[in-house]
Amino acid sequence: MLAADKLLLRSHVKQNLISLREKELNLFNSNFSAVATQAALLAGFSMAFLEMSVHLQNPEFHPIPRGLLHVFSTISICANVFVVSLITFVSVWGSGKALRGRDGSMGKVVEGMNTERWLIFRCFGVGLLSLLLGVACSTWLLMNPVVAGGCTAIILFTAFQLVSNAMRIFTKFELKQGEAVKFNDFLKALPKADERDFEEDEDEESMLDPNASAI
Repeated sequence: MLAADKLLLRSHVKQNLISLREKELNLFNSNFSAVATQAALLAGFSMAFLEMSVHLQNPEFHPIPRGLLHVFSTISICANVFVVSLITFVSVWGSGKALRGRDGSMGKVVEGMNTERWLIFRCFGVGLLSLLLGVACSTWLLMNPVVAGGCTAIILFTAFQLVSNAMRIFTKFELKQGEAVKFNDFLKALPKADERDFEEDEDEESMLDPNASAI
């Protein structure tokens, strides 16, 4: 009886643990979905820059800003498409393993998503900064030098503020060592149920029931 109670207790704890892990999985999927939407939007903007460059083939346009516009637009497209692809792979394959995998797959998927998010966020940052630099290059093609210089200064200041505030916000909400909630200790604190518990339970029942040996 006690062995069955221990097994039932472990089952309840594991069920609640999986429920908590599911919340983490849904949080990652929601965040990744938002990033993928923004990355796809930025990739569309970058494609608009490349389309605009088709109409800038006149020799009067300086070749250096035109070439830099092509470079930064291409980098932005590649980075943002890479982000969308990574998020698709992680969300589809990770969620599939969490749902249909063996015992403990939910925890492995959540930890894997937590690791992959750094690469996703870095690539998203590269695509965003490349888009801003592409906008700066387009100002030198469409505006007079005085206005283009002022607009470029504004864009560079925006890029600097973007990076600095991203680091500031990350530092504010970063989980320090030991602050993150770990769920592996729950099951370690519980007694393990093995086959000897059931054998001992059967021996006790046979000793209490005198008719058990006759059956």
